[in-house]
Amino acid sequence: MYKRAFLFNGIGSKPEKLLVKFPPALMEKYEYYLDQAFTRLELNKDLERNRAYDGRVAEWVISLICDRVVFEHYIDQGIIPDIGAGYSSGIVSISSCFGSVSHEFAHDIIMMNRSTMKSLERDNMKLDMGIIIGMNYQDARDFLAEKFSEDEIIVGSGNSAFHVMISGSAEAVESALGYALEAGALKAFSFGTGVAYHHPVMKAYTTEYDAFCASTKYKDPDYPMISGFDSRLIETGEEVMRENIMNCYTPIRWDLALKELEKMGVTEFFDVSANGAVKKFSRVNKSKCKIYTLEEL
Repeated sequence: MYKRAFLFNGIGSKPEKLLVKFPPALMEKYEYYLDQAFTRLELNKDLERNRAYDGRVAEWVISLICDRVVFEHYIDQGIIPDIGAGYSSGIVSISSCFGSVSHEFAHDIIMMNRSTMKSLERDNMKLDMGIIIGMNYQDARDFLAEKFSEDEIIVGSGNSAFHVMISGSAEAVESALGYALEAGALKAFSFGTGVAYHHPVMKAYTTEYDAFCASTKYKDPDYPMISGFDSRLIETGEEVMRENIMNCYTPIRWDLALKELEKMGVTEFFDVSANGAVKKFSRVNKSKCKIYTLEEL
């Protein structure tokens, strides 16, 4: 039933790393969408000239604009998805690219992260996220359970058999990354985000964000989606809205979502990120499947 899946990345890459892969035609489209979005949102394209929270979310809006450019490029090339999946903020991106909400509303969802960050700062919450390369989900979970409580830190996302994201208190994340390296991890580093997305602690700080996500009517997506949280098939607007609402504080099992897509018959995965970021942390059956990036196409 399904052969091609589009994969939408979360936020993480800096704009300069995203844009380096764009040929002139795509850069021209990017600049057009950027001007539209930043004018409407009253953001400065010189990111350092934005106010503290604005500067951070401005980078994240850029990530969504890049996704749109790549998505439209694939469609223009006749590469049409049968299904798709979004990783973290990629859920916001796929919601707009697959037609459930407007691109403007997706940008506004990203802007609502400012209220979340303000709430965390108000309560002096010191949070962070980090990446461990060289551990799978269960190994990382067992490793963390030996030293920390789940209130302190959890595996925020199982990405593949060798790649996980951890999320929780900044102190616990820093310690866990050091322990992981001592235990033989190939690489471990923090995001320095000041937030702990995909940890349940975030739920208390996303009230305004969640309310905004639910403030519009979502259309049924143009193509079905699979949940990165529990691998459910998503085919209605209400289900897309639910994914957006639960996004900030719900752990991800990206590894299981990709396996489910394979079971559903998908053999061609298309990384919609501008710099091939999804392919870097995702794995599929190499003998049957392939993940394509913009650069390869």
